[in-house]
Amino acid sequence: MVKKNNRVLLSALAILLVLACTPVSLAPSAPPTLDPVLLNTAIAQTAGAAATQTAILQPPSSTFTFTPLPTRTPTDVPSSTPTFLFILPTNTVPTSTPTLNPTSAGDTGSCEVVSQDPENNTEFDPREDFDAFWEVRNTGNSTWDANSVDYRYARGDEIHQQEIYDLPNNVAAGRRIDLGVDMRAPNQTGTYTTAWQVRMGRTVLCTMRLTIIVR
Repeated sequence: MVKKNNRVLLSALAILLVLACTPVSLAPSAPPTLDPVLLNTAIAQTAGAAATQTAILQPPSSTFTFTPLPTRTPTDVPSSTPTFLFILPTNTVPTSTPTLNPTSAGDTGSCEVVSQDPENNTEFDPREDFDAFWEVRNTGNSTWDANSVDYRYARGDEIHQQEIYDLPNNVAAGRRIDLGVDMRAPNQTGTYTTAWQVRMGRTVLCTMRLTIIVR
C-alpha cells in the first residue's frame, strides 16, 4: 500500500516538472474576426429599439400650424398746410357808405308809352265802367322783374277801381307790355285827367296819363 502511494506521488511530481519545463507563450491571442454584415444589422436593430423606446417614453405633442396675422398697410394722412394771416396796420379811416335817396326818373325815364286805349278826350256816360290800357316799352338796359316793378296811381282825378297793380310778367330790355287799369267814369259831366306811374320801389320809370270827358 505504501509503495502504491509513493508511485502516485512520483508521477505527480514528474508531471509538475514537465509543466515547469514547458515554455509558456506570453504573446496575446489574435482577436476574433467580426462579420461586418452581422455588425451593421446589430447596430441597426439597437438604434431602432432605442428610437422605439424614446417614442414610447416621450409624451404626445400637439402640432401647431402658424397662421400669420393680417397686416394693414399704413395710409399716409396728408398734413394740413397752415395758413398764415398777416394783418398790417393802416391809417385809412373807414368811411360810411352814402345812402342814395331815390330820385324820379321823369316821364321819359327808362320806359316810354307807345300807345294807349282809350285815346284822350274819349267821351263816357256818368258811372260808365271801362278799362284803360297803356302799351309801354322798356327802354332801359336791364329786365324788369315782375316782383320788384309795379304801376300805380300817382295823382289827378280818382276814377280807378284799384290803385296799384303788379306787372303780369318780366319785361326784357327793349320789349313791350300792356298795362291795364279798371276804371269808372264820375257821376258829374266834365273833363277828368288821371296820372299813373311805372315804378321800381320809389324810383319812377315813366308816367302814363289819361283824359276822359263825361257827357
